[in-house]
Amino acid sequence: MSARLSWLAPVRRSRRVPAGVAIVLVVLGVVATAVSLDAPSDGTIVRLGWSMGRLDGVVVDVPAAPSGPGLRTGDVVVAVAGRRLADGLGAVSRPGLGASIPYGVAGADAVVAVRVDRPDPYPLLVQGWGDLVFVLTLAGLAAALYLRRPEAPATAPLLVLAAGLLGSTLTVTAGLPVLALATGGPQLWLFHINAIVSYSIAWGAFLAFVLAFTARRPLSPRTRTTIAVAYAAPLAVMAAWSGVAALAAPDALRWLGLLHSGQTAVVALALVAGTVWGAISYRGNPDPLMRGRMRWMLGGGAVSAVLGVAGWHLPQLVTATQPLPWGALGLTGVPFVAGIGVALRRHRLFDVERLANRSLVYATVVAILVAGYTAVVALLVSVLRLSGSVAAALAAAGAALALAPLRNAAQSTVNRVMYGDRHDPEGALTRLGTRLQAVLLPAEMLPAIVETVARSLRVPYVAIDLVDDAGERHPAARHGVAAGEVHAEPLRHHGTLVGLLLVSARGSDDPLDPIDLSLIASLARQVGSAVQAVRLHDDLARSRAEVVASREDERRRLRRDLHDGLGPTLAAIGLKAALAARAVPDDSAARPLLSEISAEASASLTDIRRLVEALRPPALDELGLVGAVRSRAAALAGAMRIEVVGEDGLPPLPAAVETAAYRIAVEAITNAVRHSGATGCTAEIALTAGGVEVTVRDDGRGLDPERAPGVGLRSMRERAAEVGGEWSICSLPEGGTCVRAFLPADLGESGRAR
Repeated sequence: MSARLSWLAPVRRSRRVPAGVAIVLVVLGVVATAVSLDAPSDGTIVRLGWSMGRLDGVVVDVPAAPSGPGLRTGDVVVAVAGRRLADGLGAVSRPGLGASIPYGVAGADAVVAVRVDRPDPYPLLVQGWGDLVFVLTLAGLAAALYLRRPEAPATAPLLVLAAGLLGSTLTVTAGLPVLALATGGPQLWLFHINAIVSYSIAWGAFLAFVLAFTARRPLSPRTRTTIAVAYAAPLAVMAAWSGVAALAAPDALRWLGLLHSGQTAVVALALVAGTVWGAISYRGNPDPLMRGRMRWMLGGGAVSAVLGVAGWHLPQLVTATQPLPWGALGLTGVPFVAGIGVALRRHRLFDVERLANRSLVYATVVAILVAGYTAVVALLVSVLRLSGSVAAALAAAGAALALAPLRNAAQSTVNRVMYGDRHDPEGALTRLGTRLQAVLLPAEMLPAIVETVARSLRVPYVAIDLVDDAGERHPAARHGVAAGEVHAEPLRHHGTLVGLLLVSARGSDDPLDPIDLSLIASLARQVGSAVQAVRLHDDLARSRAEVVASREDERRRLRRDLHDGLGPTLAAIGLKAALAARAVPDDSAARPLLSEISAEASASLTDIRRLVEALRPPALDELGLVGAVRSRAAALAGAMRIEVVGEDGLPPLPAAVETAAYRIAVEAITNAVRHSGATGCTAEIALTAGGVEVTVRDDGRGLDPERAPGVGLRSMRERAAEVGGEWSICSLPEGGTCVRAFLPADLGESGRAR
């Protein structure tokens, strides 16, 4: 036991490290945000990436534009309190609240007096609400996933990614005013630690998440090393770039601008690299379940990457502007979160169905409440001219009143999306009945039932097993792959057990609820009658196939007896009668009688030969199936090129199957010669798993949709159905007609659902 615990200790420590890093990143962001909101502010926000566009100052953004004289969004501030920003940062003493400081603005004839006050959080929230909703939703989901599935390789980097984005976004939303550049101090450097270091760690975690999510399980040492390198790559690049920027920049302000522009390039490269690697991994992964997860996760990530790079990072690098509003950058990540949600629901990502349910509910509620709160406050302030505090209080009261009904509505919607019709049994039964009415063939009924039940309950696996009179189970239809405990519901018809309805739980941590079991029982009562109908059809088809098999076996025996027994006997009688007639004098009364006996024997022999040929094609016994078809094709060919493909020495087949395959192949070739107008025809006869497959293709004009099926087509279909086989005919896209038939070799199993 001690050895086992010592082995587990490094694993547990490795799980604590991402959580510790995530906590540090969030704490740094919260501390930087608190310091920024407590420090004096001039009401501006500096987007340092923009500084590359101006060499004499910084371009400012003013979320709440003053009603009178003051700074406006787009102004270029070159000096604060008489000190040029280009001369150095931190050169101005920290002013007290309420002080008025002169700002030098490029292009202005005089300085602009700016009043110093506490930052107003409301315009900052209005401007950055999209970013905050995204990072808060992602952080909540990542934390919950890590708590429930810490052993999953992809949850740790997802947690670090979410924590880094949350901490840096909180700091950036709080803003960096021009005054902080002029006065320096903790606010300036905490901002850059979060905006550069935490952000770089987050995007390193993004690359690690892509690698861990797409890697094969278990992770190899090489993959673990690659993931560790991915964690550190953006931060290492930024550290190297900071040194290069320090050598290239003429002053500290330009250095900060180069630093932020370099980070924009690193983020864009990380997004592109992650998207490309995800696409490569998707193409090379053979697991259908994993491909389904990757399709949504990487698809959503790719959409987010394209929107972020095209709408923000690339224009920012090239033109120092961007088409998207500053606070809308986070909304480009919504497809990524949506991809996680769909993968959680449809493909059991990390097997946390209940977590997915709650996450989707609360994410929906938070997004609607935040959007509604922002809209109500803006409406009250702009239309009714209420003060910001009163409008915020009224909006908060409205949000509190709307919380409960909104949560109930979101829960109902998410439940329907995740759990289907379990709260609507009548609707589930109606849909099942409608689907059964639309089924045309009995063989399609059971697959339609399991698919409908799976969709109605939103479960990953549904199956039906038939139960015979001896109590043995026979798989009949399957849909999906089981993800948890499988519940077996008996299917009865007038009290007799006819089958079992097998329904899997939605996940190992999401068993079927009593309401699910109640709906399954209701569905089973309707399904039982359908299963009994399918059983009767299968029994009828099997009995028919057995009758046909017995008939053909008896025909083969009769042909052999007639050909090898009675035929030679009659031939001998005729020959002896002819010899006896020669030995009798011409005037003897016995001579005419002997001649009549010889003639009657010859006529009877002809009738027997005709009867033998009608019972079974002689070529089948003489040449085999492929040889018999090839011989008949040679007689039909004429000007058409006919090729028969197949092995001459096929294993012995039931007489009924061999005869049906021969008749179908010959009839299809005959139709091609007479009606297709083709120049070539290929007949292929192959022994496959469980039976014989006959395929006849020609290069003619194809099927005429206006022409009714003739006797030949009906006879081919009937011959295949007699032995429990399948037959189809279609026009080929490149021209011509294809006739295909599958005939089971075991006629005793032909009627059973496949």
